[in-house]
Amino acid sequence: MRPDLEERRSEPRYPFSCNITAYELTAYGLRQARGRSIQGTVEDISAGGLSLLTDRRMKLSSLIRCEIHLSNLPVAIPVLSQVRWVRKNPKGQKHKIGLQFLV
Repeated sequence: MRPDLEERRSEPRYPFSCNITAYELTAYGLRQARGRSIQGTVEDISAGGLSLLTDRRMKLSSLIRCEIHLSNLPVAIPVLSQVRWVRKNPKGQKHKIGLQFLV
């Protein structure tokens, strides 16, 4: 992680792993954009957001509706977020994406 990014974080991040389903939203009316869902794995989480690893790239500043799947809960936790940064993972075809919680 770049030092300048670490210094800008207002909340500490904690290692965390769970599955997540994400949907890009359109700018008008917050409707789900056409296309399939984006599957990924959460790598860490804070009070302000999370980072995830996924096969699909997301556009910076996109609004994303997430469903966080915890193994001990029968339902997913819905979260509205925004893409803050995107990096290609040097270990393969995946992308590491930083999401900021909005609601």
